Amino acid sequence: MKIKYIGKQIDENRAAALLGFTGPQFRLLCEQSGLGNAGTSDSPEPRLFTYYELHRLCRWAARLAA
Repeated sequence: MKIKYIGKQIDENRAAALLGFTGPQFRLLCEQSGLGNAGTSDSPEPRLFTYYELHRLCRWAARLAA
């Protein structure tokens, strides 16, 4: 199934709440998966996610849990 890319993005806090993770849990998943658009590791800016990236992150986490 191909998902159409939609350019809207949400920040890290909203993404974590949407998927039911705590902030630290979500940050760890993002670092391990490499998903999310972050400037630099020293940047105070939160990561931004497209809905497509959140979909990929959910599938990646589900495979880990299986």
